[in-house]
Amino acid sequence: MRTKVLGGALLVAALALAGCSTGASSTGAAAGSAGGAAAGGAAMSGAASSGAPAAAASVAGGSYVFLPKSLNNPYWVDARKGMEAEALKLGVKAQFLGPDTDDAGKQVAIFESILATKPAGIAISPNDPASVKDIIAKARAAGIPVIAWDGPVPNSQVQGYIGTDNVKAGESQAEALAKAMGGSGKVAVVIGSLSATNLNQRLTGLKQGLAKYPGISIVATEESGESIADAQGKAETILQAHPDLTGMAGIGGSDLPGIAGALKAAGKCGKIKAVGFDVVPQGIAGMKGGCVDALISQKPYGMTASALQILVDLNKKTSKLPAAFNVDTGVVTVIPTTLDSFQTSAPH
Repeated sequence: MRTKVLGGALLVAALALAGCSTGASSTGAAAGSAGGAAAGGAAMSGAASSGAPAAAASVAGGSYVFLPKSLNNPYWVDARKGMEAEALKLGVKAQFLGPDTDDAGKQVAIFESILATKPAGIAISPNDPASVKDIIAKARAAGIPVIAWDGPVPNSQVQGYIGTDNVKAGESQAEALAKAMGGSGKVAVVIGSLSATNLNQRLTGLKQGLAKYPGISIVATEESGESIADAQGKAETILQAHPDLTGMAGIGGSDLPGIAGALKAAGKCGKIKAVGFDVVPQGIAGMKGGCVDALISQKPYGMTASALQILVDLNKKTSKLPAAFNVDTGVVTVIPTTLDSFQTSAPH
């Protein structure tokens, strides 16, 4: 059951829609660029790279720790900022640590190293859900609250999930792409990781949504490893193999910027319709340059702020959420005519 939280001491599911929806996912170029200590008793770090010992050394005891898939995806910039703002508000320590690139093994190693610091709570967006089940169980056995954030960890001991309903988000992407394509044509997909549950759920939603349009077919699917450079390389290969392509879908946060780069290099902006996720600087530039037709915006700022409040409540045993809670923070479809108004309402 998908639960929307209302009232009480915790941030509600609607917080990502309202209380934290005073802005857009349109900041910064690289996650992890800011950090250090902040006022109000909250210490925050946006740095922690792939080395597990270094990550452990940087964690202050009693901190709430967020473990993203990587630090090189521009999507995480606003996620980190949401955590930092909420930590200041609550007067707690919170840190944002992860591998430099999409690497399940390094993410597990960082998680393992963090446990020795006795964190107050952990939120994880898993690269590979299967790889983190054992370490989550270890954390829970030690009495540490653990939630899934941004991406679910099915059949694990996480206490719940807060983030996008990715199947619905994929369906929204399909509708935007089909509209841009006029309901017919050939589509290629670039996906960050085929092992990430949330990205596969988006792909499922995309396929379900496009299935409503008999004139549209998916002719290629390539994996980018959540790298903009690799996404562009895969998109360029697709363009060469499918000269009659009329649409491209980017599933992960790094995929659409790569697609836009490939379309620009090939002189096919506007000729091939492109839709992807997250209103990051590269996506905005692509849209303003005529290479991107729609952006499906998640709410990384509000999502992470809400997740921190939930962790604090779990730590204090004041949470009013049900067991195995599932909070959908929703998405917004942004097109060229709504981009400016979306940006001025930042952050989301």
